[in-house]
Amino acid sequence: MSYLNELEAHLHALPRDEREEMMAYYDEYFRDGNLSNNEARQQFGTPRQFARRLVADYYMNADDATALKPKKQLHMIWVVILAILASPVVLPIAIVVLALLVSLLAIVVSIVITIVMIIVSILVAAVTAIIAGFAVIFSSLTGGIFSIGVGLAGIGVLILVVPWFIRGIYSLFNGFVRLIKLTGRRFIKKGVNHEA
Repeated sequence: MSYLNELEAHLHALPRDEREEMMAYYDEYFRDGNLSNNEARQQFGTPRQFARRLVADYYMNADDATALKPKKQLHMIWVVILAILASPVVLPIAIVVLALLVSLLAIVVSIVITIVMIIVSILVAAVTAIIAGFAVIFSSLTGGIFSIGVGLAGIGVLILVVPWFIRGIYSLFNGFVRLIKLTGRRFIKKGVNHEA
């Protein structure tokens, strides 16, 4: 199997039109340079490594041009991580960087989970206070009204604060995506084999 055929087989993560355009470019590049399969491996690395770098580069640049949906951003993160790991010379550095990124992701996820748990706790406490207020309103009018007021105040605080939390979570996720892209651009060099 030729280098270009193997390369095309590994580019399945790209949209078909982009894959065809890329294959046409490299087919012409190989013909103009009269590159053999061995020369291509020396210049670009294995077809799998080269494909990972090309796919990662596509997703990083596509994200710059248009805002990717969160699912596509997660796919881009995964592709960038695979492309970084496909670079054998920077593998020790990449492992350390990936460990730091995973640690950062764990911190971000912990913060998000904590915020969600606080919101749920406040909501449960507010609903419980409202229900308790209605339960005691006939025996203690002031105690019932106070309890209902506290519950409604808790729900009001949530209505004011939750949009800020959602924006904060969105900003954390976008910041993490930008960090992944920056890391990918630092370690992934399109069309260049790190071994050469």
